[in-house]
Amino acid sequence: MLGYLSIFLGLAVVITLMIRRWSPIMVGITAATVVIFLNGLPFGETMVGPYFEGFCSMFKSLFPPIFSGSLLAQVYNRSGAVNAVGDTIADALFKDSASATRKYVSCILAMAFASALLAYCGLNALVTLIAMYPIALRLMERAGVPKRFVMGILSCGVYTFAMSGPGSAELVNILAMQTLGTPSYAGLCGGIVACVTEIAVTTFLTTIMIKKDVAKGKTFAYGPKDVVAPDDQERPSALLAILPLLALILLFNVLSLNIFTATMIAWLLSVALFWKYLPKREGKRTNEMLDVFTAAGTMAFGPCSAVGSIVGFTTIVQNLPEFQNMLDGVFNLNLPAAIILVVAVCLIAALTSSSTAAIRVAVPMVTEQCTAAGLSLAFIHRVSCFACSIVDTLPYGTAVIINLGLADLDMKDGYPPMFVATTVATACGTLVCALFMWAFPFLP
Repeated sequence: MLGYLSIFLGLAVVITLMIRRWSPIMVGITAATVVIFLNGLPFGETMVGPYFEGFCSMFKSLFPPIFSGSLLAQVYNRSGAVNAVGDTIADALFKDSASATRKYVSCILAMAFASALLAYCGLNALVTLIAMYPIALRLMERAGVPKRFVMGILSCGVYTFAMSGPGSAELVNILAMQTLGTPSYAGLCGGIVACVTEIAVTTFLTTIMIKKDVAKGKTFAYGPKDVVAPDDQERPSALLAILPLLALILLFNVLSLNIFTATMIAWLLSVALFWKYLPKREGKRTNEMLDVFTAAGTMAFGPCSAVGSIVGFTTIVQNLPEFQNMLDGVFNLNLPAAIILVVAVCLIAALTSSSTAAIRVAVPMVTEQCTAAGLSLAFIHRVSCFACSIVDTLPYGTAVIINLGLADLDMKDGYPPMFVATTVATACGTLVCALFMWAFPFLP
């Protein structure tokens, strides 16, 4: 009994302390200690073993893409390339006569679709967020949207329909293809309807939240860690400014280079193209570049360590026999197959904070039960892809910690917009997808 209690108490500790703005590193250690104590596990051996094994494994996988992406973002910020791209988009979207509501909606849709385009092409979600973050801030500044909404809006593109929609090159869709033997566009019609639902729900609710904040007197303001080039600084043209991003997409998708190599080449290209636009520090641009390395390293180390600590905690949880018993209990529930599919996928996503783990573990275990109940493989594929993104972004989730760390936002301010985009909207999308495919099983 204590084993089950420790799992839920540990998760409660994580959520409570994160909301209270504790350091995620200390949150992970504290929650791990609670689980270790309640299960009578040896503290030293468990921390050095499962905890730090999970910590180091996650740090190793996250640091290269975040560091390389941060290098690229730093050069874009300091050279004024961000201003060039952001102002070009803003000039096309925000007419002087446009209402505040139209500016908010245009800003949300522009950021969501731009980030989704990169993600849909298979670009790493972290690199997409890091690359889009400074451009998004410029758009939000022009539209008058408070900064706390930045990761919620970007998440709408990266973590929702771009990851779950038909034809996506993201890992969730690929894993479902490999597990079920279905094509990438399985559940095409239901998936499209669900994508539209997610975009509509996010745009509607986020716009309402923005209006409430603005009515309270809140405005856009850059954070203390945001590096911004002055408006009067000479900067590259918008066409020149997008070349490194285009190169990144081509290197990753066409030449199939790994994401770290592709991003580093794009960074080198940005340095070459934007060199003369970089400011001089103590009379030298090389000194500015040294600061770029320092800032990028700091930006990468903090979020990676924070995520590693939480993953260390979840690694301990996943090693408990009660964890497997909980999974077995879900798969044996006496409920309609479609509900079991969604519940199983959501449970694993919540416990592991991973949408890919939900597809890997849950889908193979419930496929036979679902097909026996008359559900098609296309239904299982598309519904599970949408369902796995409902609760993988709870406050202790990897994506949440990384995103808020990159934007230097605390949980209380930055998480509610993310919750709308990645939990409320995705739940609506999953429900619509399941109902649509159930009502029209003859459609592709």
